[in-house]
Amino acid sequence: MEAVILCGIQAAGKTSFYRDRYLDTHVRISLDLLRTRHREALFLETCLRSGQRFVVDNTNPTVDERRRYTASALAAGFRLVGCLVDVAPSEALARNARRPERRRIPVAGVLGTRKRLEPPSAAEGFEEVWVVRHDAANGGWRLERSLP
Repeated sequence: MEAVILCGIQAAGKTSFYRDRYLDTHVRISLDLLRTRHREALFLETCLRSGQRFVVDNTNPTVDERRRYTASALAAGFRLVGCLVDVAPSEALARNARRPERRRIPVAGVLGTRKRLEPPSAAEGFEEVWVVRHDAANGGWRLERSLP
């Protein structure tokens, strides 16, 4: 049983990374998709109770914000993997500008998330942490292990 927690600023490519890496093996838990914390919690609980592998596809910038997923996943016996999807703020802002207007995040929101971003760590219970960067020349993504 595996829980993957994606972290990164808005428009970093987290959902694209999920699609390319985990679509066929892990359920996606996303507040953008589920729309409310209540629905998200119900969906998370279903995954935990059933032993379903899942990926949390939210910004998850801080230890405190990730705790809602990490604590319950660890308590249910899941192995935690963290993926920090790293992108220059200028690149994220350019991607954000290409989104449909209703999906755009204000610039201040993207930059504010960047200021708060804390990389996932072993102290949170992660067994593996990866820094993920977009790399179109080499298959789409370059992963660098940062833990262990």
